[in-house]
Amino acid sequence: MHIPVLKEDVIRVLSPKRGDFVVDLTAGGGGHSVEFAKRLGKDGILVLIDWDEEMIKKAERKITEMVDEKDRPEIFFITANFADIDEVFSEIQIDRKPDIFFADLGISSFHLEEGTRGFSFRIEGPLDMRISRSIKLTAKEVVMNFSERQLADIIYRYGEERLAKKIAKEIVRRRKERDINTTIELSEIVESVYKKAGIYNTKIHPATKTFQALRIFINRELDNLSDFLQKVPEFAKSGTKIGIISFHSLEDRIVKRTFLSWEKDGLGHRITKKPIVPSEEEIVINPRSRSAKFRVFEFL
Repeated sequence: MHIPVLKEDVIRVLSPKRGDFVVDLTAGGGGHSVEFAKRLGKDGILVLIDWDEEMIKKAERKITEMVDEKDRPEIFFITANFADIDEVFSEIQIDRKPDIFFADLGISSFHLEEGTRGFSFRIEGPLDMRISRSIKLTAKEVVMNFSERQLADIIYRYGEERLAKKIAKEIVRRRKERDINTTIELSEIVESVYKKAGIYNTKIHPATKTFQALRIFINRELDNLSDFLQKVPEFAKSGTKIGIISFHSLEDRIVKRTFLSWEKDGLGHRITKKPIVPSEEEIVINPRSRSAKFRVFEFL
């Protein structure tokens, strides 16, 4: 089940109103998109972007079901990477600048629960991890073909995993015996490294950081975020707000530093000096929200 993270905070701080032009850069299952659509009214504009065509279809179905057609904004459903925001705006040809940009950088619950996509270390599936089918490289190709040093570097750099070298070494040892084909096989390899290191009680699953690292690397997630943030000031006007929810320190660091840099350059101000985080109640209801950080910037 898809539960939008920090939904009330997103609406409260970004405060979308009737007639606004909103760009949801990561439509996902449509949870936040529906909330925007309900508030924009028929004079508003909502652009929904997602790199995964399946997610765009899900968002379209959800809005159709939950937002009254008589008071629905003009909606554009775009399958694209938000890093290509310039190409998206060139395609839709809207002669005004957005009031709000919003991105929820978390992997969707659909991707985690759909075993065939290979994102979950708890559900059996092929080692894929591609958000878009347009990406050629899969997680299996990385795990089976990259050198021990390359694997260790990826797992350490993008997963901040302190056992990266040991995990990489064990992956290489196991793949000499037989192919590593599934998410569960990889997950069990990582768990075995933790056990050998005498680490049994961890707050998160032992494979969390390794899977995160592979996903970030394969989908170029940090590069895409940086590319988007570099382009977005060109499409902002005075009063445009940009809100981003991140889920790990690598993403949050990029957002934090960019917003601070914009502020120093006189482009606007940070509405959130410190990130908004979920309440204990929300974490109980939606455990996946536990690491979420929401930062907002307003252009002048």
